[in-house]
Amino acid sequence: MALADKLNLNPDKVPNIKLGLHIAQAILGLTIFILEIVLFRADDSKINGNNGWPFGLCFLSIPAWVYLALAPRYERTRRAANPNVMLVVDAIFAIFWLSAFASQAAYNTANSCGKACAVSKAIVGIAFFETLGWAFSTFVSAYTLRYYQQNGDLPGYEGIGNTQNIDPDKAAFSMAPHDEEAYAPINMDEQHDDGHDDGHELHSRPYDPDSYGSRPIYEAETSYQPHHTSSPAPHENPFDNSYRTHGSTSPHPSPFADPYAAPSGGPQIYAPPAADDYDDGRPVQFPTANYDRTLH
Repeated sequence: MALADKLNLNPDKVPNIKLGLHIAQAILGLTIFILEIVLFRADDSKINGNNGWPFGLCFLSIPAWVYLALAPRYERTRRAANPNVMLVVDAIFAIFWLSAFASQAAYNTANSCGKACAVSKAIVGIAFFETLGWAFSTFVSAYTLRYYQQNGDLPGYEGIGNTQNIDPDKAAFSMAPHDEEAYAPINMDEQHDDGHDDGHELHSRPYDPDSYGSRPIYEAETSYQPHHTSSPAPHENPFDNSYRTHGSTSPHPSPFADPYAAPSGGPQIYAPPAADDYDDGRPVQFPTANYDRTLH
């Protein structure tokens, strides 16, 4: 194929060129099909083999279009896309449409079109371009066969549908240059030690609770310790607003102090004596307390 070498045809563009040619052929064939129906229904027009052959060829071309355009594009059907068979099919249908073009022209020459000769002439013109389309596709099939004989595969078809496999251990949307590292690695160890020991990285140390403080958090002092500030303690007398220096005690002892402790002049909450301290022979008496604060 010296002509293909002169045209410098890109093998990767062959599938799209072939598909475009067959789509154009299908569109022209559909147009011929519609115009033939219009011609059949026209007044004084005859229906015979001259105009019946282009009409029937529109249906006959459908399997050829499907095979030639779609079979090489899919991996499962690519085995059936033999380049020798595709060249033969293209060449046969190029001859068929050439005969259809001549048949429709003979139909007009016989003046069988009646009052729809303009429609019949349009069919002849479209059939001519249909024939050229099949001639071009035959040329592309011949180039495909020659490329297959030299390289062992179809030109451009092997790369259709093969997407680039992405390593699942690498980021899919990395901005790294493709010539250096296409994807940034992920799932790496999040702990990196800058230090090295004899050329090897140091392994992470086991958990040591003492490294975070002298005492673990759960052993820290959590008991309540009253603050030694000027503000009154939570359990002290709320009416006692006297100023106390840091570390000083309240003049009124806590009501929750030991009831049997020596009285310090402040009121205390009554608590019954213990059973072993109770004396039946002792007369009943009020507990020790400050009774001067009574209302008169």
